Amino acid sequence: MTRVKAVVFDYGKVLSLPPTPEQWQSLSTRFGKAVQEFQQIYWENRVELDRGTLSNIAYWQKVGKDCGVTIDEAEARDLIEQDNSQWSNENPEMLAFARDLRRAGYRTAILSNMEHIMLAAIRRKLDWLNEFDVQIYSCEVGTVKPEPEIYLECCRRLGCCPEEALFLDDKKVNTEGAKKIGMQSYVFHSAKDPVMLTGKSEISIAELRAMLTER
Repeated sequence: MTRVKAVVFDYGKVLSLPPTPEQWQSLSTRFGKAVQEFQQIYWENRVELDRGTLSNIAYWQKVGKDCGVTIDEAEARDLIEQDNSQWSNENPEMLAFARDLRRAGYRTAILSNMEHIMLAAIRRKLDWLNEFDVQIYSCEVGTVKPEPEIYLECCRRLGCCPEEALFLDDKKVNTEGAKKIGMQSYVFHSAKDPVMLTGKSEISIAELRAMLTER
């Protein structure tokens, strides 16, 4: 296996904690759906929002339409705030690990599918984002995971070849996308109980520490 020079972190459910069951319930209740059914609709409509080709208001109105609910502009703006809030809680254990990696000489990056308004919100709240050498957000580059271009751009900015980068993401489809361009990759998520569209964790923080910092 090629020696790792850079570690790339997804944001949601890797560097951040997932929304709580209560937060998902609050959101799904507004649409008259059970949590699991609502999550399916929530994620199905997310790709073009994260790519930057669909507005936030249009996204929530599309979610509403798919749920059989009419969402006006004022309610869409309220939903935007609620959604931003539930994704803005850091995962302190993973953040500490990322800091230890930098002290050990690794380059670090954030690679996330994220839309413009949420990105602005977390940038205002989380000043530690700038501790990472590279930050790649889908809405700013016009491509989303698992498309190969977004991984290649991340490696280019890190100054390493894909084989020298290790990528952590909560969704198996995204780790498989990274592997296709040559990156080392594992499913990891900060949820104690896996939720819809989250892959089963393939590695723990303790195992990552043993692999990367105890050598």
